[in-house]
Amino acid sequence: MGLDYGLWSSLPSFLREGWGAFWFSFGCAGLAVYLLAELNNTNVLLRVSARTLSAAMALLLAVSVPCHQAQGPGCVLMVCSLLSFFPLFTTYQLASPMHTFVAYLLLSAASLVFPKLLWLVPIYLHIQGYFRALSFRCFLASIMATVLPYWFYGGVAVLTGTLDGFVSHVMTVVNVSGYEGLSLDGRDVLMFIFVVLTFILGSVDFYVNQYLDKTRVRIIYNALIIHGIALIVVILLQPQYFWTFLPILLVDTAVLFGHFFTLTHTRFSHISCIVWALLAVVVVAAQYLCNEHLGFVLF
Repeated sequence: MGLDYGLWSSLPSFLREGWGAFWFSFGCAGLAVYLLAELNNTNVLLRVSARTLSAAMALLLAVSVPCHQAQGPGCVLMVCSLLSFFPLFTTYQLASPMHTFVAYLLLSAASLVFPKLLWLVPIYLHIQGYFRALSFRCFLASIMATVLPYWFYGGVAVLTGTLDGFVSHVMTVVNVSGYEGLSLDGRDVLMFIFVVLTFILGSVDFYVNQYLDKTRVRIIYNALIIHGIALIVVILLQPQYFWTFLPILLVDTAVLFGHFFTLTHTRFSHISCIVWALLAVVVVAAQYLCNEHLGFVLF
């Protein structure tokens, strides 16, 4: 997969190919669904007792057929991002260097298999500022946590004589390659449109009805929207990493759509959910029927 995917290629081949990749991605998907339920319980993202957020996550993962095979580190990044949300959301109006350190450490550790994940560090800092939790000590903790995995990786590289590989790994973070002539399958474009429309539907409904939620919950949902918009922009600018960033975007989308599906009871919402279900069927069918020659070329 090249240098862009860091240490991912160093993982055993049975985790990246064939049935091993399927079960590995299945395990990551199951863990993500469970973690989203725990995230809901910890932060009371829904004002009613429901498991809709986890159900929405399971449905979105089921629709994303290429996510069923761990052909890239997207499933790992999804789990690590979800784990980082726990300490990150804990910092709401609490300038805690400890929780800040853990959140950024999880993000940085995940970047070892995909260095460009560090592009999200400024988004995390912005979210902490939005939480009113970004003190000078927290900022130092975020820098230390981001550097720590690379400190150990660099030490191992020096001891094993692979320092050139370490330098190349770090340089991929700032190497923004273009996508001239990049061919995207029709299923990729269709999947992206489907997820973005779901994200927009959940976001608009939240902003219309956010007055019904508590202040802390509103702030967290706004943070997820900021995080999701950043991922959409990154995918548009670097579509070659579509299936790497998409699983992370599914987390934000699942929370927003689950909120819409659970708490909105209007005729429009009922019709929207029926249309969404039909679109999901179309997207799944298209991913199985779309052949490799059907694609879109970006210039």
